[in-house]
Amino acid sequence: MAAARSDSTQRQPPGARARLALAIASLALACFPPQASALPSANTARAAEEASLNRGPVGRDGGFGSWQSGTRSCSRNLAGFPQSNCQLVQLDQQMEGLLTVRFIAPGAQKDSLNQLIVVGLLQPNSQPLLCQQGHCQPAGPLTTVVSTVSERSFDGRGLAQGLPKAWLANGSCRFEGRNVRCEAAAPDGQRWQANASF
Repeated sequence: MAAARSDSTQRQPPGARARLALAIASLALACFPPQASALPSANTARAAEEASLNRGPVGRDGGFGSWQSGTRSCSRNLAGFPQSNCQLVQLDQQMEGLLTVRFIAPGAQKDSLNQLIVVGLLQPNSQPLLCQQGHCQPAGPLTTVVSTVSERSFDGRGLAQGLPKAWLANGSCRFEGRNVRCEAAAPDGQRWQANASF
């Protein structure tokens, strides 16, 4: 019987196994984001924007890290809610070929925050982030095919409020020039749309 199960597993199409591995990896990234992203204040957002504008060209250092910027305009919705404003966008490149886009907004309580987190697979001809010592810059236009969407909330001390909500999803994100746009839908009918310009 064990041999039969092993043969069945081996007969699974490589694409199916790859999609399953991608979904597991992207859910893990969504559930355990870098702690630094949980604590952006208005001052942090302005500092991040200035840093992103003032930082010179960077090279590759393993190709992993993050880039973030305050926004000139930003809106996104959480599951079951209408569009609302956000103040900060972060791009994370923690695994080769995967890109996480976070739309970060003030929460309902003082100093609290919530995040819409969209994880996707970089598409051919998309430029990965250029990173050095964990600090990254976009290198050119990029497009991802969305694999998961999640939502997280943090209180004023940066502590997570409840468990993250996560969905397998289909959609896309596009980063070009000084604009980013994501659209995604889950099998249960939940839909998300997020747009930001820098």
